Amino acid sequence: MTFLNRQIHFTAAPKRKVLVGFILFLFLSFVIIFVEPFDTDQYHSDHKILVLSGFGILIFFVFVIFSSFENLWYLKVRKVWLVSHEIASTILFFIVAGSVLYLYNGLMINQGTYSITSHLLYLKNIVLLMIPVFAPVMLYLRQQFGERIVPLPINSVLLTGENKNEVLSLEKGNLLFIKAFENYVEIHFLDEQDQVVSRTFRQTLSNVYQQIPFLEKCHRSYLVNMTSVKEIIGNSQSAKISFIHGEKTIPLSKTYYKQIKNRLVQL
Repeated sequence: MTFLNRQIHFTAAPKRKVLVGFILFLFLSFVIIFVEPFDTDQYHSDHKILVLSGFGILIFFVFVIFSSFENLWYLKVRKVWLVSHEIASTILFFIVAGSVLYLYNGLMINQGTYSITSHLLYLKNIVLLMIPVFAPVMLYLRQQFGERIVPLPINSVLLTGENKNEVLSLEKGNLLFIKAFENYVEIHFLDEQDQVVSRTFRQTLSNVYQQIPFLEKCHRSYLVNMTSVKEIIGNSQSAKISFIHGEKTIPLSKTYYKQIKNRLVQL
């Protein structure tokens, strides 16, 4: 059970899905055209290579479409993709892909009629036997081109800016306040030595609030972490907020005075 619950990579980016699908198209086309499994050498047509390449083309489209819907599952499990998810998804993919290839082989190439019996036999005698050949390649590509997002600890927060490399991960209790100015925000927090430091990101205060909704607005230009607040200094006309750590204070506007004061009492 530990193995099934191990987190692995997931191919989420559309461009990477297309790349993996294209490689799978080349691989399956090569196997069918040159290795000629399942009496493929007995098939004769003026357009044999083109017809047989159709299997690879279908795999490409099935993989891209299937994996696009798979993203919904990926988001539902909060981007923590496990071995058990990969196994279940792989089984479902082969059922879907095998069914599409059956229709192409039976109705388009052999000009036959559909029957559930022949459908199941195709999955059993063709698709099942191809899994040991095709699945390792597909799974390898998914891992090579996939991403693995390590979930944050429950008491951690992640802040991102608009510029590259503007990423900050820290514990909730270490975040003090965030100040906005022009198109930037200044994030004040405690470092590993419990010293108050700051980082500046290109970001808006509203977008920061969407990333960290537990912060409270205390001024049009400030968001504050109430668990870091020591006290409110002054009255509603000229109030300031002081913090447990450091000597910094920030303004508390009349608009938010009562709300912040009540929240501080509740803590």
